[in-house]
Amino acid sequence: MKKVLLVNPWIYDFSAYDFGIKPVGLLRIGQFLREKGAKINLVDCMEGCSRRKDEYGFSKIRKEKIDKPDILRDIERAYFRYGIPISEFLKKISAISEIDEIYVTSGMTYWYPGVHLAIKLLKDRFNKTPVTLGGIYATICHTHACLTSNADIIWKGSFFDKEYFCQSGFYPAYDLLLDKEILPIQLTAGCPFRCTYCASRIFSAKFEMKDPVNLFEEVMHYNRAFGTKSFVFYDDALAYKSSKGIKKFLRLVIASGEQFTFHTPNGLHARFIDEELAELFKKTNFRDLRISLETSDEGVQQFTGGKVNNNDLKLALRNLKEAGFAKKDLGVYILMGASYIDMENTMDDIIFINSLGAKAILASYSPIPGTLDYKVLVKNKIIKNNIDPLWHNKTIFSELLMPAYIHKAREIRRFTSNLNKT
Repeated sequence: MKKVLLVNPWIYDFSAYDFGIKPVGLLRIGQFLREKGAKINLVDCMEGCSRRKDEYGFSKIRKEKIDKPDILRDIERAYFRYGIPISEFLKKISAISEIDEIYVTSGMTYWYPGVHLAIKLLKDRFNKTPVTLGGIYATICHTHACLTSNADIIWKGSFFDKEYFCQSGFYPAYDLLLDKEILPIQLTAGCPFRCTYCASRIFSAKFEMKDPVNLFEEVMHYNRAFGTKSFVFYDDALAYKSSKGIKKFLRLVIASGEQFTFHTPNGLHARFIDEELAELFKKTNFRDLRISLETSDEGVQQFTGGKVNNNDLKLALRNLKEAGFAKKDLGVYILMGASYIDMENTMDDIIFINSLGAKAILASYSPIPGTLDYKVLVKNKIIKNNIDPLWHNKTIFSELLMPAYIHKAREIRRFTSNLNKT
């Protein structure tokens, strides 16, 4: 029997929060290999690191302050490694006698120091075992990963195609997780829009939707197997083609009589939240809904892809409030720090959101290789191509390239926090 080790590395960043994220792709690989007869072990550096969960079940993550890399020296904020202590990681891998294959996943491109550390420690322990690296960093910064990670194989793109995504009964190996209180689920893959700042197309060239019946069966499986009652959608376009997808799924949930809780931290397309969908969200206990706007400047909306306009948002929020949602459960994402969004306009965006009875949720801008935004920034010589992925961090991009941003951003965050409480 082949023995396989799956590893989810640490996060290296200035801040991090657990919104129910799990290493789903890695666990799909685990299930695929298990069905081929392999014995699977998981070492998750984020496992058991939640700190005081909020009312929605999300939480801060255990962290250790560490020295900043040279590139980040001028950032006047503490830098952390999020996850289990290194000593615990070493203890976990030391308890494993022998392994035939190792698969390491990767999250944000600028979290790569955690990936590199994990691979180094794994190589020290299993020096004859091949290590395959995949995930976001490995895909978006493939060349950097090939040159610096020390992995034997660097996998670019998704491990699974439409066949596996849509297949009935094929679920990630969530049984390997210790904490199954909140689990990610996915109805759709990809996005029909082409926003200039978004990397969705790099991972899913086409929009795909699985049968809502299959997703309902998956949710019921997790409920029966693990007692899970709370689920997180990480779809990029959950509300798109809603009559064939999410509406059908939610009607099945209602018909089942089961009481679940659902969250949408990735952001929903306001254009598709009609009266019926808003009512279904309410009846099936969606909480802390997040809706994408980015900016109320209609010129910038068109410039960045035209996925939403102010009227779309007004109608969506009206439908949601009429369905019974209150301000505390209606968050609208505002993009802050992009070169084409003036900071004064950001203040206007926040006031606009508040006037509609919703909370403004500030999302700091970061340039992602492969996006149109990134190509324009390189062309205009604002950033260099193939720069160290640490430069993709939302903090370094804004604070080092726009020095006046720092104090203004703090002022905006305080203003937003106060306004959201009213």
